[in-house]
Amino acid sequence: MNTILEKQLVGDFDQALKEKQFCMYLQPQMTSEGKMLGAEALVRWQHPKRGLIFPGDFIEVFEKTGLIYRLDRFIWELAVQKLARWQQEGHSDLYISVNISTKDFYYMNVYETITALVEKYRIIPSTLKLEITETAIMTGTAGELDMIEQFREYGFQVEIDDFGSGYSSFNTLKDMDVDVLKIDMGFLRTSKPENLEKSMSILNMIISLSKTLGLSVVTEGVETKEQVVKLSQMGCGIYQGYYFSKPIPVEEFEKRYM
Repeated sequence: MNTILEKQLVGDFDQALKEKQFCMYLQPQMTSEGKMLGAEALVRWQHPKRGLIFPGDFIEVFEKTGLIYRLDRFIWELAVQKLARWQQEGHSDLYISVNISTKDFYYMNVYETITALVEKYRIIPSTLKLEITETAIMTGTAGELDMIEQFREYGFQVEIDDFGSGYSSFNTLKDMDVDVLKIDMGFLRTSKPENLEKSMSILNMIISLSKTLGLSVVTEGVETKEQVVKLSQMGCGIYQGYYFSKPIPVEEFEKRYM
């Protein structure tokens, strides 16, 4: 992205946050039969001049400039508000999972920020799932491992996002207690057809290892019926991806699934 555009996005940030131009989209997480269990919260920017901007165009810029923690905190609050509403309406079984960026740990006390939101809106902690990337945990110097422990004691479920994309995956599992592994199907995209068989074997091994360790598995990026069938045979229970639905505005999500 050119630096002029980057500067403009950074310049527009404060105003955008104040005017709530950032909005939460939800991508459902389903069983293989298509029953909705919950969703992942994703951000979109409804820019007054540029229209709808996707996270690929601004997240990296905000990570680089140290603004990401303010955006993350904003989205966490939207998710918690939505869960509070659902719980008042009797949907206490649904969850929303939110992303915690690596940089968040440097700019704020993530534990205090998130627990304060839960207490403010009085939601059930286990309905807010916390996604942390494997990289954040492995490069963590800000006490991330201790914090994961605290989160779980409080009642949250912690997910490792993009499992298998780093180099230290199995090492990570040895050193920390989490509840959910999220595997990205991108992991299966390979330039050589003969490597697909290998990828599938590795995926199968990760899923059975997770079961042995008592972890749930969410596979994201699921695009075809064949993938769902294969993953079900391997024992994956939860799916997220375009085969079921792309990320959609909250109102549309509620209309369609609730």
